Amino acid sequence: MRIATTTLFNMGSNSLQRHQADQAKLQAQLSSMRKILTPADDPIASARVLDISQAKSINEQYATNSSTADSFMRLSESTLNQVTAAIQNIQQLAVAAGNPALTASEKKMQDAELQGRYQELLGLANTTDGQGNYLFSGFNGDTKPFSETAFGQVNYNGDSGKRLVQISDGRQLPISEAGSDIFQKIKNGNGTFVTAYNPANTGSGIVSPGEVGDPNKWQLAPAPRDFRIQFQTLPDPANAGKTITTYDLINTTSNLSLIDGATVPRAAGSPLPRVYVENADIEFKKLASDPGVVPAWDYGVKMNVKGSPAASDQFSVKASTNVDLFATIGALSSALNSYQSGSAGAAAFQNQLNTALSDLSNSLGNILTSQASLGSRMLETDSVKDTTEDLKLQYSKTLSGLQDLDYAAALSDFAQNQMLLDATRKTFAQVQDLSLFKYI
Repeated sequence: MRIATTTLFNMGSNSLQRHQADQAKLQAQLSSMRKILTPADDPIASARVLDISQAKSINEQYATNSSTADSFMRLSESTLNQVTAAIQNIQQLAVAAGNPALTASEKKMQDAELQGRYQELLGLANTTDGQGNYLFSGFNGDTKPFSETAFGQVNYNGDSGKRLVQISDGRQLPISEAGSDIFQKIKNGNGTFVTAYNPANTGSGIVSPGEVGDPNKWQLAPAPRDFRIQFQTLPDPANAGKTITTYDLINTTSNLSLIDGATVPRAAGSPLPRVYVENADIEFKKLASDPGVVPAWDYGVKMNVKGSPAASDQFSVKASTNVDLFATIGALSSALNSYQSGSAGAAAFQNQLNTALSDLSNSLGNILTSQASLGSRMLETDSVKDTTEDLKLQYSKTLSGLQDLDYAAALSDFAQNQMLLDATRKTFAQVQDLSLFKYI
């Protein structure tokens, strides 16, 4: 078979080009430490590398988001710790103010410290992070949450939303708090109902915050659950020269006695259905000793009154409503400034003080609940951080298996291909000498 000279040259040229291309590819792999230089090298592996690289980048962003969320929430927690300390200081001041040895002037001196604590709390409620975002304005991070119209009167300018941070594929973590939930939506009284002193009282009676025996029974009481305890003091017919104090439980909405169903006010000089005993439980239910034909009833609550209520003194019993911390401090300040000596003045002040202490305790409980919520979310960010670190390691390991070069094998292939390239060059040179044109 005859082989043309051009065929020999073409075969030699193609062989040289192939080995040179292989050598260039091996050299590029060695320099980059990657076995896949273009998708054509391994289309399936290239597609997987792209998917995993993207997943790795997203995972790294989740880790960054978790760190950012954790930092923001730790600042919120630190601020709430300071709020807790401020409330506890106010509680100590309120307890100290209850000392009967303190004069009206000394109570006003305490009010000066109270106002300083108030300003401290207002400043903490308007705390910002390092970027100017308010911690407690809900979703509106650039809106100052609280503005003061007068001492104890504070408006909330934020909203009830919460800023969310994506920390994983299926989890958006709320990092901001609505200041209204923390500082204003605080149940007064014992959280179910609230007892209150009537400013018109002239006796020395002091009502307790009360107890809830059965919340379900209280919920079944007729709405709007607005009642009062009415007192009456009359001469004791059994003991000349002495008086007897009786009381009635009245539905303020209907002005009917809960005890005997009578319409109030009663006739002047009429005793009320139950006899008052200092510190004895005043139960909102039908007792065996109650007069009248009112069917059995039970609202599941009770309280007591100590001291000596005067004729026509009364205390209200209403369903709990939301109060705010700033208004509570304002009411306490007013009590400190309006204190008057005498048994009636002392009773009025003690009733106001008891209300303030109860509301401060509820405020503190609300702050602690918010801190517990923050703590649980910070634990979640810690858990997500561990997960993202594990995923990062797994992604890196998978990517390494797909695209990292076996350096020893590549060096061996490079040396082998270099030898083949040198042999091809020498062979092509010798083939060139076989041409008859050499002898012309």
